[in-house]
Amino acid sequence: MSGKQDRDIVWTFARRRQLGGAAAAVLILGSMLAVRRPIERAQPAEPSASNPTPESAARGGSLSVTQVVTPAPRSSTRASTATPAPPTTATVPAVGPAYRPGFNPLTGLPVSDPQTLLTVPLLVSITEFPPSARPQSGLSAASQVWETSIGEGMSRFLAVYYGDYQEVLSDLLESHPKLTTSDPAIGPIRSGRVGYQEIKLFYPGALLIIRFGSPEVIEQLTNSRTVYADDPNDVNSASLTLTELQALELDPARPSSYAGLSFDPRVPAGGVPSASLDLIYSLYNQIRWEYDADRGTYLRSQDRADGSGAMVPSFDRLSDDRLQADNVLVFFAEHKYQNLQGTVLSIELAYVPKRYGLLFRDGRQFEIQWSSRGLEFRVQDDQGRPVPLRPGVTFFEVVSYESSWDPAARIVRFHNPPLPTLTMTLTPTPTATITPSATESAAPPPGTATP
Repeated sequence: MSGKQDRDIVWTFARRRQLGGAAAAVLILGSMLAVRRPIERAQPAEPSASNPTPESAARGGSLSVTQVVTPAPRSSTRASTATPAPPTTATVPAVGPAYRPGFNPLTGLPVSDPQTLLTVPLLVSITEFPPSARPQSGLSAASQVWETSIGEGMSRFLAVYYGDYQEVLSDLLESHPKLTTSDPAIGPIRSGRVGYQEIKLFYPGALLIIRFGSPEVIEQLTNSRTVYADDPNDVNSASLTLTELQALELDPARPSSYAGLSFDPRVPAGGVPSASLDLIYSLYNQIRWEYDADRGTYLRSQDRADGSGAMVPSFDRLSDDRLQADNVLVFFAEHKYQNLQGTVLSIELAYVPKRYGLLFRDGRQFEIQWSSRGLEFRVQDDQGRPVPLRPGVTFFEVVSYESSWDPAARIVRFHNPPLPTLTMTLTPTPTATITPSATESAAPPPGTATP
């Protein structure tokens, strides 16, 4: 079999994964190519208020996690792409940490056209709130997705698009029975956040797409571009169409600049079985990842933000299929509020020596250490050896140091960092010194009556 035939077969496998289906072919490629741990503590006590707010729940409210509620059938008559094919016995080759030509260094999967790797990644701020923003468009075409806190118990996506994402989006739109290439390909897009700048440093030259941002946030973001809402009365109406994506002028890139992670279809040694992960930001923002053994991926669900805790499957509007991840990485990182109102939140991710984290892949959970010395992103075990990810899409769940991890229940509870304290500096005012005159005494003699 020629090298080109090898790449074509692997590309077919990769495209099926990106479009939501599992590959059925069996690929035989031969030789082709000091940790700060989170607090482990019991579930916090029930808040005293009868109607807790998202903020109070995020600071320690007790939340019950319920089973996923399957929604009513979707109105689309499109044939479902969610039915998995039998699992494969061999997949793509191991890739990384060094760059391998023709392979996306962010996924470890081959691209159909290596030229697509020669322009910088696109980072897009995609909203989760209000719930009417769901299902979002285009998340399934991203190479990586970061989910971070934006305060007040809410979270937001920063999706990283690199490689042949435009071709994937075009295929999804053209095959959808109710959408066209003039419909939103990526969105809804919302405001920028300070934490995006640290993430952006891992993707040299990347273009950040946001809807807007407050002045104190915008001044901290580099190489960003603002898109505007189609309807000023609709908070969810800012997006990018395929035509707008194709019109973007992106700078040249060196694919090796984005290498550093290792990918291997073989499951690493160690770890423990783990079929699910729950991440609770607040009473009104609960997330679940459940392992699907047939697909070999984790499927995402999220609550309705109604306080019930009932989970509903998360979909991509373009594919009508579940949001899924080959890897779910949980990073514990330092969070700091930059203002007293708790609306500007910075996250320490760049130039970090070593921090604690969790990796979920292939139905197993691994304790890992992550670092970003010199902006070289690494995922390692406690001996400093690289821990490979499964080739495919990775979701990064970034939580605070204050967050707790319950390994028995497999629940991460997000807790807000403390608000900054207002310090007052008192400047002493010089006062005049009174000198007694010659006829006055500084103090009366003992036993002398005071006039």
